[in-house]
Amino acid sequence: MQLQNCLEQLEQINSGKRIFKLNFFVDTNSNSEYDELLKDVRIQVKELLGSEILISFISQAPLSCKVIVEAYYYDPENWDCQMLSEGENGTALFLNGTTEILMGTVHANQNSDCKLNAEKAFDELVETFEEAQFPLNSIVRQWNYLEDILGFDGEEQRYQEFNNVRSNAYGKAFEQSGYPAATGIGMTHGGVLIEYVAVKSKEVYTQPVDNPDQVSAHRYTEEVLVGEACNQKTTPKFERARYFSYRNKKMIFISGTASIIGERTVGIGDAAKQTEITIHNMQRLYADEVLAALPDDVANPKFGHARVYVKNRKDYSKICNVVKKVYGDLPVVYILADICRDDLLVEIEGKVILS
Repeated sequence: MQLQNCLEQLEQINSGKRIFKLNFFVDTNSNSEYDELLKDVRIQVKELLGSEILISFISQAPLSCKVIVEAYYYDPENWDCQMLSEGENGTALFLNGTTEILMGTVHANQNSDCKLNAEKAFDELVETFEEAQFPLNSIVRQWNYLEDILGFDGEEQRYQEFNNVRSNAYGKAFEQSGYPAATGIGMTHGGVLIEYVAVKSKEVYTQPVDNPDQVSAHRYTEEVLVGEACNQKTTPKFERARYFSYRNKKMIFISGTASIIGERTVGIGDAAKQTEITIHNMQRLYADEVLAALPDDVANPKFGHARVYVKNRKDYSKICNVVKKVYGDLPVVYILADICRDDLLVEIEGKVILS
């Protein structure tokens, strides 16, 4: 019933805008239920909005209901949209003059082994970019959803396996430009799902943004990488944030951010404290001294829509209270999801709009 209600709302939203992508956050109890519900969603969305819709089906339980849907839309007067592929590995190409934006999803849920799913997903990603004639280092924002992110396949820790596959797939592509802003987060079912936004344009400028209080994730020491018996331990290849400007649009994509100072977790066992530190870490990414170092004149940072990933349901109200105290009525999606370290209780991502 909740899913049907969401779809009815989407029909009304789409009357004035052109929806091209839907993210479904759903509470599922098994991989078979996940597959069955995803199949049903695809049928209903096609009947309602047409076939050319990208769908990400994310097995993360919303904390306020059973289903939450995020809708992405574009203005057809400014952008020409071409669907390069649909289904599990859907890709949309947007064109405006010499500017091209590639958005899509790759999904691998054919094996219980995280490494095999990750390898298949990144193979699909690399192939998609080759066919679209986009370099890998054109990715500015990425989301990585991993089933049982803290679990092990034998002696190999699953998130570490994913990071190893990502490092191998990236190779040296990002050495000069810096890595994408990214989120790596758990989900209960569904294997490995990767979303991406890539841009190819002479009108676009983008660069990494660092938090002076944190070690860059791609420079972590082996001490904080999990899985003592792992055969390979590469670092997570993402930036804390990424600045992006296109014509008169300027923003900072903030990666999944947690309560880490330096490279160590702080506020262990205290969800409210971790939320405060997480928000402080995000605010450091658009502090005055950071904005002053950007090549463009920017001002009036405004934090936009956010996702808050909550590890334990019992901490929801504590985390929500801190977020509301700082950001007021900001549109926020609260999701129940495992986070990439055992001792992290909350992770937040979002974007900052600049003028």
